[in-house]
Amino acid sequence: MSAHSHSQGHADHGNPALQMGHHHVSSAKMFFNVLVALLILTGITVAASRVDFGGANMLIAMGIASIKASLVIAFFMHLKWDTAINKIVFLCSFLFLSLLFIFTLADHATRRWDNEMHTVRTPVSNEFVYRQQPHPENH
Repeated sequence: MSAHSHSQGHADHGNPALQMGHHHVSSAKMFFNVLVALLILTGITVAASRVDFGGANMLIAMGIASIKASLVIAFFMHLKWDTAINKIVFLCSFLFLSLLFIFTLADHATRRWDNEMHTVRTPVSNEFVYRQQPHPENH
């Protein structure tokens, strides 16, 4: 019985499906460089938010956010050193997210905005916006 369990133990160690795979160890310098890049991109995001680029504001913000997300996914989540199937799954998720944005923006671009209902704002009385506090002498 001990010979059977001993041979079974060797079979488990030789089976590639049961092994966890290679773990990549990253250096502190690499994490620091990614941190600096993320901080610089955050500064660019703040600076870009203070400038009016018209219709390109959302495109610029999403572009910077995508670069930051890619850095986090590649280095902090170790996707850069992961298997090919995990890379494909992540890339497909971004593909479907971009399709969602494209179809939403296409729907928004094809709407008619020349109707008066879409261009005229309803006037609001200031008494509803800024309620007057009752004076204590009126009570």
